[in-house]
Amino acid sequence: MVADADIGKISPLVVDDAFANQDDDFVNHLRGMTAPRYLAGLADRWKKDPRPWARQQMLLYLAQPLDRPGHHPLVKRLFKQAEANRDSELMAAFMVAFDRLVRQQRRARHHYDFQTRQYFKTEELYFPRDQILPTAPQSAGRNSYPARAPKNGKLFSYKTRNYLRRRASRYFRYVGFQRPTEYVSSVSRALALYRDADMAAGENILDNWSLLQIAFRRSPVLQFGRSSVKVADSQSLEFLVAAPRFEKLWMQPDATEVLIKLLVEAQSRLVRVWATQLLKRHHLAALKTISADRLLTLLDHFDDEVQQFGASLLHDHAGIDTWLIGTWLRLLETRNLSALAAITEAMNQRVRPDRLSAEQCVDLACSRPTPVARLGLSWFMNRSSATTVERVLLVRLAGLKCDVVGQEAAKFALSILGSTTAYGRDEVCQFFDSLNTEVRRGAWEWLTATSPGYHDAALWCRLLETPYEDVRLRLIDVLQLRTAGAQSLTELRKQDLSSIWATVLLGVHRGGRAKLKALRQISEAIAQHPQRAEQLIPVLAVAIRSVRPAEARAGLSALLTAVAVQPQLETLLAGFLPELKLSLAEVAS
Repeated sequence: MVADADIGKISPLVVDDAFANQDDDFVNHLRGMTAPRYLAGLADRWKKDPRPWARQQMLLYLAQPLDRPGHHPLVKRLFKQAEANRDSELMAAFMVAFDRLVRQQRRARHHYDFQTRQYFKTEELYFPRDQILPTAPQSAGRNSYPARAPKNGKLFSYKTRNYLRRRASRYFRYVGFQRPTEYVSSVSRALALYRDADMAAGENILDNWSLLQIAFRRSPVLQFGRSSVKVADSQSLEFLVAAPRFEKLWMQPDATEVLIKLLVEAQSRLVRVWATQLLKRHHLAALKTISADRLLTLLDHFDDEVQQFGASLLHDHAGIDTWLIGTWLRLLETRNLSALAAITEAMNQRVRPDRLSAEQCVDLACSRPTPVARLGLSWFMNRSSATTVERVLLVRLAGLKCDVVGQEAAKFALSILGSTTAYGRDEVCQFFDSLNTEVRRGAWEWLTATSPGYHDAALWCRLLETPYEDVRLRLIDVLQLRTAGAQSLTELRKQDLSSIWATVLLGVHRGGRAKLKALRQISEAIAQHPQRAEQLIPVLAVAIRSVRPAEARAGLSALLTAVAVQPQLETLLAGFLPELKLSLAEVAS
């Protein structure tokens, strides 16, 4: 953007070069020019240029504020040429730009009541009469222009501004009478260009004279004058509803798509509300057959009101029962949670769960939005069994992103993966290692005294390596409870071996003298009960790594004794202590 200090310092050669070479900075350079005679000549070349780039630059120029000194001949010549060419797209851009030139201001008026002898204050709207002051002396000749500087950042006097607005609005009024088939599409281009910034205050709505002529010309709330609009007595803008000029043209079937497109693309909330009102008034039947892709654009709109309108269409849609699953899945990709709730509700009512594969149900369950995750999980839970394929899908539930369904999903998955008849340690561990806190909480609820993992030492060793503090703290608490009541290692020896390895694992966190003795007891138990080796060797590996070197040597000695008694343990030992190199000859010696 050209800074205010650089206005008038741009060379015509720079602008000519940018125009000839289709430079993207052409409009930026142009706005730095203040020579009216040069700009008038440029306008004559520009309006006849057949390049699509030149036309796009006109639209880009008109999207900028008309606040540069000396640009009045450029604007007028381009405007007259667009009007002569019946170029509705350019005329729409001019109409919006001219509406932005007029802005009323508020001022306080003080009055005196002679009867009560009191002063009171009222507020009124007025048009500031800003004069346009010449910054260069007038030159002789009918084709010369002064480099006039706009006061308050606007070109033209208020009289000229109002005239230009009426002339642009008149063009579209003639289109409605002479070319009615083009009217709706023509004025919709203009309506889509208005922005929320153009209506920041209530008085700014009244400033957009051309917009009100198109959209609210028949409204009893407004009183239209030659150059201004006022609110009628005993009326308020909050009662303003759609009352367009040529309303019969907006009732035509081909206007449905135009209004929907305007609803999606309009930059102003006022225009979007206006389009919604016309759609509800004249096109409800057509809206029941709206395409799923178009409905998705409404549901995924940034405006909550548009999203709610799209959600209301979902329930009454005529072809909803014939939609493919792919269509529903595309609808579920919307980012709006309110719209997602409506979509999932309709999907739950209209779609049979067996139309989705188990993998698709898991994909939905692993989604982050709560409505989608809850729907996918409920459908998957109703169709799951302990088959091999679905066990793989069950493991995927450990990667749930939604916290709300995490605990429920973990309990359901572990009821199959962690059952007594189908227990899988590696699969169960993934739920304790989940990134989702609620999934880990659900896994802990499964790990009770009746579950097979409760007596699996290897599982507890894996839990010992967890990076999550919540798992680590609960691990210590549970181990503490399991070793409570054991007064001595002699009593521990008489109890189940799980109390011994629980003592070892607890000692890794808290320290303790009983750890080394428990280590020896585990070595003896491995030698006496080789069938328990797969369960106890992981505990032994954790203990050896956690004690001092002297104690580790004692533990290794006990371990070698167990291997000497049961040589088949060497392979199993290598898996948990790969850094330990053994040979049967060394063990025997």
